[in-house]
Amino acid sequence: MYKNYLFKRLKIIQKLTDNNNMKSSLLFIMISSISYHASALPHHQVSMLGKTTHMTNSMDTVSDEHYAYVNHRNIQADNLLPKIDAVSDVPVSKQVLQFSSRTRYLNWLSVQYSWDDIALSRLLHPGDSSAAVHEIHSRLILLGDSEESLRPSDVYTVEMAVAVRNFQRRHGLKADAIIGPDTLKWLNINPQRRAALLQKNMEEKIHFMANLSDRYLLVNIPAYELLLSDNGKIALRSRVIVGKPKKPTPILTSQISSMVINPSWRVPRSILEDDLLPKVKMNGEFFSQRNFKVFNYQNQTIEKSPQEWQKLAYGQFPYRLEQMPGTKNALGRYKFYFPNDFSVYLHDTNNPQLFSNANRALSSGCIRIEKVDELANWIANSLVDNKPLWSRLKTTRETTKWFPLNDVLPVHLVYWTAWIDDSGLSQFRDDIYALQR
Repeated sequence: MYKNYLFKRLKIIQKLTDNNNMKSSLLFIMISSISYHASALPHHQVSMLGKTTHMTNSMDTVSDEHYAYVNHRNIQADNLLPKIDAVSDVPVSKQVLQFSSRTRYLNWLSVQYSWDDIALSRLLHPGDSSAAVHEIHSRLILLGDSEESLRPSDVYTVEMAVAVRNFQRRHGLKADAIIGPDTLKWLNINPQRRAALLQKNMEEKIHFMANLSDRYLLVNIPAYELLLSDNGKIALRSRVIVGKPKKPTPILTSQISSMVINPSWRVPRSILEDDLLPKVKMNGEFFSQRNFKVFNYQNQTIEKSPQEWQKLAYGQFPYRLEQMPGTKNALGRYKFYFPNDFSVYLHDTNNPQLFSNANRALSSGCIRIEKVDELANWIANSLVDNKPLWSRLKTTRETTKWFPLNDVLPVHLVYWTAWIDDSGLSQFRDDIYALQR
């Protein structure tokens, strides 16, 4: 097994070396070595804070020692949304050691404990009783989300609810302490699968990050997170909304070359047919209410009565649609353009309440940014020459203006479903596009 493991990784290392990518080569050698030895150690040994310790089957031993590695006390219980830190300022060497320690522990768990599926016939709220509570609490302790000792009780206690919220945050769920299908799905994922997910994603992430410049914009799609790095430091983090599974946001690398203030929106044909025409069928005044203009393909404006629009919505609809700038515009105040083959871009939104959703795979492929004003101001201050014009146009919602950047800003759309966060906790997210099954 060791020979096969080394052969596969040596091929990757050779390719990196041939491309003069020595930094990536050294990192990959480090990851591969630590990952292999972590999985090859005797299963009675598990590393906590970078040291190997003897483990027993005692739940108290797991609980006491594991919390030297995992500590949730810095998380507010009333914060319902998960942390967004798939990329961090933590040194790569420390991330590798944390990742190795966690995968080693998970592999040990997979041997020491059975992990049969837990079944529930209803939602569990704090205060409820269920025969499954004991096993759920056991898993929360083993996975590092509960500091309590295991008790022979079927009651879902308030103390256990704190652990459930910790667990939900680590898996990108709404931290409401309600144990339903989504929480149960993650509780049932066995440690071996968790270790495999961490290994795959962390190897890819650390290799990818080693090749980045000091200034870039990165979106981790499954984490619904945007990160701006400047001079090697994180300048901005923001929640984002990405494409729904039927219209996924693509994985790509490009460069932002311009920014638009008060953009109009030329509606793609697919969105017109799938999303907007069904609304016109229900409401013939939809176009006028949302500040849309309709054009023929000679760019002439078309005017119709509400009844005529409704009738046309049931046919081929031989026109194109454009939404004018303003408060109702779906792109909001800003659009950030980067060349790509998928017609996607970054932009603002006129529907900001959706950022409070735990599941934010809601768009038609483009990426909506919660902290869009902060990003736009950073780009304007750093990369726009005509700053006086920018400042003047920020006071209006009607005038559209493209601002070319004096230097490109690299943008990376990536897909990582597992990582180690700033505090050393393992984070997992749904494979929303079914790319890692």
